[in-house]
Amino acid sequence: MNSLQIISLVVFGFVLFSVITHKINRTTAAMLGAAVVIASGIFPDQMEAFRDFIDFNTIFLLLGMMIFVNVLKKRNIFTYMGIMALKVTGKNLKMLYVSLIFIVAIISSVIDNVTTILIFVPISLAICDSLDIDYLPLILSEIFASNIGGTATIIGDPPNIMIASSANLTFMDFTKVMGPLAVLNLIGLIVFIFIVFRKELKVKIDVNIIKNLDTHELIEDKKEFIISFVLLGITIILFVFQHYLNLEASVVSIIAAFSSLLILERHEIHEILKDVEWESLLFFIALFIITGALEKTGVLEILSDKVIYFTKYSSEMFSGILMTLSAVISGFLDNIPFTAAMIPVTENVIKVNNGIGNYLWFYLSAGACLGGNMTAIGASANIIGLAMIKQFKNKRISFLKFMSYGFFIVIINLIISLIYFGIFFK
Repeated sequence: MNSLQIISLVVFGFVLFSVITHKINRTTAAMLGAAVVIASGIFPDQMEAFRDFIDFNTIFLLLGMMIFVNVLKKRNIFTYMGIMALKVTGKNLKMLYVSLIFIVAIISSVIDNVTTILIFVPISLAICDSLDIDYLPLILSEIFASNIGGTATIIGDPPNIMIASSANLTFMDFTKVMGPLAVLNLIGLIVFIFIVFRKELKVKIDVNIIKNLDTHELIEDKKEFIISFVLLGITIILFVFQHYLNLEASVVSIIAAFSSLLILERHEIHEILKDVEWESLLFFIALFIITGALEKTGVLEILSDKVIYFTKYSSEMFSGILMTLSAVISGFLDNIPFTAAMIPVTENVIKVNNGIGNYLWFYLSAGACLGGNMTAIGASANIIGLAMIKQFKNKRISFLKFMSYGFFIVIINLIISLIYFGIFFK
């Protein structure tokens, strides 16, 4: 192993250490690491790192969706949807759970999971207080559902954005495979919750409390509220038909973002831009450069050669191993750097081994996204959801308690996914 390979590995390890331990801000570590690999001479032409290895389709897709979601969130349309679900299904506690689980999953398929949890946890805690029911089963259900829902579309979870961009998968190419799987995994989640929390779900609820909830208070400007729903609908339609319209996902995202700013926030754009997760975008940019260094120095080629060795025996077995390994690692590490490292490996495996088709991308996506439910640190939505329980209820959910539920959810979802892919790609 030469000195440049060692530098790229050490930098990547440093970034992983910062992600795992949180002792160093991950963006600070990643940006510093990116600067180090560029300065070390890994890229003969330093601009090559920016020109050839940063996936700007992913960056602008994330940027556009962050802006768009911030605009819509100010109009309370997501909160409105949650309360309407409560009014429709609140007479039956199990139906309330099912509706909220599916609404959280659906919203997580089009906006990021953290935003979804930030919207729904306060609503759900208020609902539980109003109905005098235990909040833990519902909050855990929503956290798990947000991660499962994120698997359904390319914009549902950052790893999907990265995978779809690398594999040249359109919104519909991805969703027609992963959408039905997300539904099946949500059903598995619901069955698990109904069995494990069967005592908590037997509580009778007061129908009058639900009747008194007023959605009209959420609508500050009726015209803007309606426009927000229209913009959301148009955006989803554009994503669905992007292949036929010859539009990149990033272009759709930018159209949605700046159309919403023009129509609804023409005088307050600086306030919306301040709420964009610039730190996350910088982390992505730096990560692309660092994984580019691993590719440039041949480290990823060495890794893929080792991986290909196993594919000679059974492509089906390798697919299952890839998904399971992705889930386990993503349960303890941020799935973004893991996915970034595995994309070039997966590309090389598909290129070299004729027995493995493009379906391998879906195994990688399922493992990377579903594994986030395994532990309290497996996904950002988990960390935020548990932090909000501490904030609003002054209760701390331990790592082991979360894992006692999350571990079994991941096992159930992996079994469902293996069966589903086995049938779908037969």
